[in-house]
Amino acid sequence: MEEYKTLRAEIDRNSQLTTTVFLATITVTSALIGYALSSKLGPIFLSPFAIIIPSLFFISSQLESTTRIAAYILVFFEADSEELNWETRWFKIRQKGLLPHKRKYTFSLSGLYGAISAGCIVLAGFYWNMDWWMYGVAVGLVTLLVFFGVLSLNRAFTMQFCEQYVDAWTKLKDEEESETST
Repeated sequence: MEEYKTLRAEIDRNSQLTTTVFLATITVTSALIGYALSSKLGPIFLSPFAIIIPSLFFISSQLESTTRIAAYILVFFEADSEELNWETRWFKIRQKGLLPHKRKYTFSLSGLYGAISAGCIVLAGFYWNMDWWMYGVAVGLVTLLVFFGVLSLNRAFTMQFCEQYVDAWTKLKDEEESETST
């Protein structure tokens, strides 16, 4: 049970870290946009991407870690337990499509990151006073990175992604049980 408690605590830490990083990203991004508006320099509107992009990938990694731990708990603790069933039931309800809004959390995060990114790009273009090819290169790069960050974020909560972890942990458990029985 100690391992179970440790894993549950890890899920809680992941959730707290995700919230903290998200709030810090919004705060710093707002401050940078405010500064950019007062300076009226186009390139400064691209500075929020220095925090937006790493934040997206960090939050995605925390969500993936949570999915991995939840799948482990489902396979190694809940499969043989009548008292522990949260992850098993959560997995089943998602598999059956019984949730009222699928992936509401990640889509709202993705939408917010996308809206902020689009706003920064538009404002950077409006105040751009340098060569336009530089704007195109910068916007192309940050757009690509944000796109892959959003994909990574959304992938972390897909049913297929969860099933892959459950299948992998189940296979490992079966192999370990077969080694022990021989």
